[in-house]
Amino acid sequence: MGSQTYQTALRYGPAVLILVLLPLFYDQSYFIHILSLALIAAVSALGMQLLMGYSGQLSMGQAAFFGLGAYASGILTKTFGIPFVVALCAAGCIAGVSSLILVPITRLRGIYLAVATLGFTIIIHLILLNEEWLTGGSFGLLAIPWPSFGPLALNSEIQVYYLALVILMVVYFACTRLVDSRFGRGLQAIMLDEDAARASGINVTLYKSKCFVVSAVITGIAGCLFAHHSRYLNPNDFTFWRSIEILIMAVVGGIGSLPGAVVGAFVVTLLPEYLRAFDQWRLVIYGALLIVFMGFGKAGLVGLFEDVVRRRAGRLFSRSPIGKRAGES
Repeated sequence: MGSQTYQTALRYGPAVLILVLLPLFYDQSYFIHILSLALIAAVSALGMQLLMGYSGQLSMGQAAFFGLGAYASGILTKTFGIPFVVALCAAGCIAGVSSLILVPITRLRGIYLAVATLGFTIIIHLILLNEEWLTGGSFGLLAIPWPSFGPLALNSEIQVYYLALVILMVVYFACTRLVDSRFGRGLQAIMLDEDAARASGINVTLYKSKCFVVSAVITGIAGCLFAHHSRYLNPNDFTFWRSIEILIMAVVGGIGSLPGAVVGAFVVTLLPEYLRAFDQWRLVIYGALLIVFMGFGKAGLVGLFEDVVRRRAGRLFSRSPIGKRAGES
């Protein structure tokens, strides 16, 4: 365990260091706000990646779990004065418990599962929209408190940014441990060939159901962060378009790649902001770029980057004295 933790820290340490130092060198409030949204999106994309990239389940219900986590945390802290830490745990648990309703349909595959979970997203959106006594209805939930730990209130953009970064790191580490575990290897076997995995003695239904619940919990935690970062919730933020956005993040980064989920989240979140300079053409350019990204195939942007590095390293090795001797022999 210690060796794996060290290797993970060595591999992704530079990226984490950049994220830690970036707000200190470029401390514009709006820039940090968008970066925080990217970190929160990365948490939700990890949940989607775990579900789709490692168990082969295509879900359109992530927006529902995201919204349930957000509203649960917002209502608990604002209406009932529950501490943030408790609300964070409750958001994940409520999203996870709600996913149990859908466990029977995890037997479905492909587009059938996607359509079934899409129906769940529509139901949750209608509940958030119409139950005004609880959610505020179309007016939304206002004045959600800042995250706090006892007397310490994180009441600035940069403080919430670092909170989101810490939670992303914890979730990422938990996902890597899960993927490398016996359970994770079972999921990957199911992903490769469900029938062969079942013949090998893997309880396919149980594994897929557990993965579905874990993914919902992670997405609910992301929803909690979103609520306390935005401090305002509107039901229209949690339509099926949110599910599609989370799906795009996972695919753009690379299916089956945890780093890809994080990269995809940053690309999908930050790209529209940098395209604002193109005015009315920005959505056209954004759509065209998504098509290009999809053209990289299953490996996504991370796979493309790793392929370029691998080829570059191969050329450098072939030109080295050792590589030349190996080629001659």
